[in-house]
Amino acid sequence: MTRSTVPDPTTHTPPSAGIRPGLIRDPFRFVMDAAARHDGLVRIGAGPLETYIVSHPEYVRRILVTNAANYVKGSLMKPFRTALGNGLVTSEGEHWKRQRRLMQPAFHAAQLRTMEGHITACVERAVQRWESAADAGQAVNFLDDCIELNVEIVLGVLFSTSIDTARAERLRELTSQVFVGLSSKVWTFFLPGWFPMPGAVRYRRAVAALDAEVYALIEERRAADAETEDLLGLLLDAVDAETGAGMSDLQLRDEIFTLFMSGYETTATGLTWAAYELARNPEVVAAMAAELDRETTGVIPTFAELPRLEYGKRVIDEAFRLHPAFPIWFRSTVEPDLLGPYQLPANAKIVINPHITHRDPRFWDDPETFDPQRFTTERFDARTRHAYYPFGKGSRVCIGERLAVTITQMVLSAFTRRFQFAVQPDFEVVPHYVVTCQPKGGLPLILRSR
Repeated sequence: MTRSTVPDPTTHTPPSAGIRPGLIRDPFRFVMDAAARHDGLVRIGAGPLETYIVSHPEYVRRILVTNAANYVKGSLMKPFRTALGNGLVTSEGEHWKRQRRLMQPAFHAAQLRTMEGHITACVERAVQRWESAADAGQAVNFLDDCIELNVEIVLGVLFSTSIDTARAERLRELTSQVFVGLSSKVWTFFLPGWFPMPGAVRYRRAVAALDAEVYALIEERRAADAETEDLLGLLLDAVDAETGAGMSDLQLRDEIFTLFMSGYETTATGLTWAAYELARNPEVVAAMAAELDRETTGVIPTFAELPRLEYGKRVIDEAFRLHPAFPIWFRSTVEPDLLGPYQLPANAKIVINPHITHRDPRFWDDPETFDPQRFTTERFDARTRHAYYPFGKGSRVCIGERLAVTITQMVLSAFTRRFQFAVQPDFEVVPHYVVTCQPKGGLPLILRSR
């Protein structure tokens, strides 16, 4: 472990935003506002419930990269462990390293290419649904549609054809219940442990029911003893080169939970915010459509065509800047440490805030403007690159980043090429935290076929 920095006479305690009514009424907004008002580090709460909100990129880098061993997932991740167990998102130390080694091959480019046909077929079906809505003059809730689409994609990637429609719907319903339960528990870090939380029993029941479904899928696949190229098959066959051991059913359950829950929700959320920004910026849509006409041959780009869509990739990068799917992450200190001039004690609760980092005017020009060209080689320099981390930094960067970006590119390209769209005029778009940050009530879009 990197030794913590010895404080000097200039060291001082981070400023405090205290405890105010807004912390209880709307904790997500309170945290975002507190972070935006201070210099990249602010305290909220008091005593044993005190929490540090971090958004300055230098401090984030120290936490995630240069002194990462001193910053563990800690007690703030307890609500997630109820559902995700000891999967990649929540695990630590040697267990995490082993699981990462076992799972990494499943996310190599060569493996992703085997998923192209399945992803393309799913997107084709979504385009057909949107065409029907456009022909009928009906609005579509783009968030709901993207969730449905990404559930179909992720279930196919995980389980191939081993689940039917009814089972897929059951998995989606249970996962939605777990997400709702998680969203209410995330903010309990500023409440005493005895504080009663509504929905606790319903949350535990949803996790138990989802457990039963996943364990049944694992048991069926082990009994079938058939070779498949889906992720479950790869995880069942994975053997640690250092120990010769594979994954137990419990480890498989934790990783499947993690991949499914984080896989479809984050991608659907990212797609929805990207569509929202495009609906507000028709000149960006025009530039994106022109590139698609030049560089692709069909409505849905192929994997081989995606690298040529440089402007389209910048659109996605900019959407992820303004709307990171996970706007907060959690860590705890092991030993005392310094972030800049600020002293943190041991066992400090930390909330990392990419949402604020990505909008900080010290690192981004005109940060509230949707501008994909800020990600050109000339403009995306060391200063801005340092302040951009939608998928994390360091060794724990999201293992599914490549898959998430690929799906987002394919769906958004097809949607942009096939439709003109606008947000329903009477709908107010309000960010709402449900583990990911989504538009409250979804995103109703009016479509017209091109």
